[in-house]
Formats: sequence, C-alpha cells, structure tokens
Amino acid sequence: MAIATCNISFNINYTSSAPVTAATALYRKKGSADSYTSYVITPIPASGDLVTLPEILASGEYELIVELTASGVATRITDSFKIGDCGTSTCEIPQIKNVQVLESGQIVMDYLVSTNNLSTPEYQIATDPTFEEIIHFRVGYTYEQLENVFMDGGNIPENKTLYIRARKHCASPSGVSGWSNAFEFVSKTWNVKRAPYTFTDAFCVSGNFTNPTDTRELNASICWDEGSLQKTINLTTSVPQVGAYIYLSDGITPAIPANLQSFETGGANIGFKDKGIKWIRFRNYNGSRIYDVEPSTGLITRISATFNCNT
Repeated sequence: MAIATCNISFNINYTSSAPVTAATALYRKKGSADSYTSYVITPIPASGDLVTLPEILASGEYELIVELTASGVATRITDSFKIGDCGTSTCEIPQIKNVQVLESGQIVMDYLVSTNNLSTPEYQIATDPTFEEIIHFRVGYTYEQLENVFMDGGNIPENKTLYIRARKHCASPSGVSGWSNAFEFVSKTWNVKRAPYTFTDAFCVSGNFTNPTDTRELNASICWDEGSLQKTINLTTSVPQVGAYIYLSDGITPAIPANLQSFETGGANIGFKDKGIKWIRFRNYNGSRIYDVEPSTGLITRISATFNCNT
C-alpha cells in the first residue's frame, strides 16, 4: 500500500504476448457504494512505466483496479492505496465521478470541484481520449455537482463515443489546476424542443416585483406552500438545478414572456407576459431555495444570493 498526499503514482508491470491496446485505472473509496472513477491511461504504458492518477481531493483508503486489454481480452489487477490530508494552498484537480446521457440526449456530468478559492470550473469534450480533437468547451459558469452540459451549440455529434474532462480556475492566488480524469461516454440524439420532466410544485414570481418573499408587495409569497403562485411546469433536467430551462406543462413551449398568458390570473400573478419568470422555487426539492431565472429565456441561472425561505 502506498501513502501519498494528494497524488498517487504506481509502476505497472505485466507480461503480454500481444500488444496492449487499452489501459484504464478505476478507483473509489473502500466500502463506498459509489461507482468507480475511471481514468484512461494515455499513452498506453509499457511494462515498468510509472502511472500517475489525477489529484484526489478526499483523503482515505481507496480500492484500485488496473485493466489492460490485449487481443480483445481484458485483464484486471487489483490493489489499494491511501491518500493523506490534502492542503488547500494549491489549485485542486477536479474528479469526474460519472457521466449520464439522458433519453433527451442531455449530457449530465457528476463531478467534484473543491469550492475553496474557486473562480470557475471548466470542461472540455473531445472525440479522442488525448483531447487532440476538442469539439466543445465551457468556462465561466457556476459550479453544481451535477452539471448539465450546454447542448444548444450544435457541435456535439450524435451517437458517438466522446470524452470529457474538467479543471478548476482558482481566484486568489490565481491559477489553473491540472485536468481531471477523462471520462468516456456515448452521446445520443439531442432533442432541443422538449423538456420531459414535469413538476407540479413550482412557485413562480414575475419580474414585475422586486422581492418574491415580500407579502406586503405581493399579498402572497413564493415561500408559501399553497396559493396562486403554484404552477405546473416542465424542466430540461430531471431535478431542479442551475442550467435547467423552464417550459410550460406541455414540455414543448418555452416559458418565455410571449408564452406566459396562462400565468396571468391577477393578484400576485401579473407581469409574466411582459417581464417573464424572475424567480422560481420547488417545494419538494430544497424547499427553502429560491432560484434566479433569466426571464427572456426561462433559464435557471443561479441560486439566489439575496432571497431564500429560511429568513
């Protein structure tokens, strides 16, 4: 068993009568029910080569599996290692835990980025594991562990094996981490016109108001669990989160001002057709959390830093 701080390296030794065509390291905390983090080892190591895994943020004991493929046959070697306490003075490397491609084609990345000294995350998608053919990237957005990859650029091919990686931009002192593990996935056909996930517990306030929790202004509150502010809407993601787009309950019509006539029922329900949805809350998902919405597009942009239902 090796003991390290934030990085783990090991020599790989093997004998093979056929060329090794693929090498992958898989690791996770001992006793964890989480899926293994997969790291594609490139270039393919020769016997005796040193392999270094991406920086690991969480200390503890880890299971390690090294998989080598030759002539279509995969052989696995198991081991373990221990990570000590990692300091926070460096710009820590993220970890990609999993990538899920929904039936709608939406790519969802489950990844860990330390929020200590975080300026912004960044991710890249490529058609090759060495990232020589990068087809998509994003930087300058708010971190959420489940990141909905921006799909509307039209540059992500359908039904193709792709690779994604991430890194962290630090604030002060400024800097950029190394790249995370590269995670392989297969894309699907992206349906840009439908939001398949229905929520009956959404509470919406229009941009006609300045404070969605102020009962004096609205004669209602976005924090109330009943009342006329409750709407049935659809989202492009399976759970409410930053990066989701709001649609009407048909799952086809974007929740933008021109389409919100049905929300105009008087009282606190005014301003939608002119100024759109400004704030939204979901009673059954982090019920005290209020999200800011970009009214012109129906995009949930961030967790509100000004309003919540705890105060």
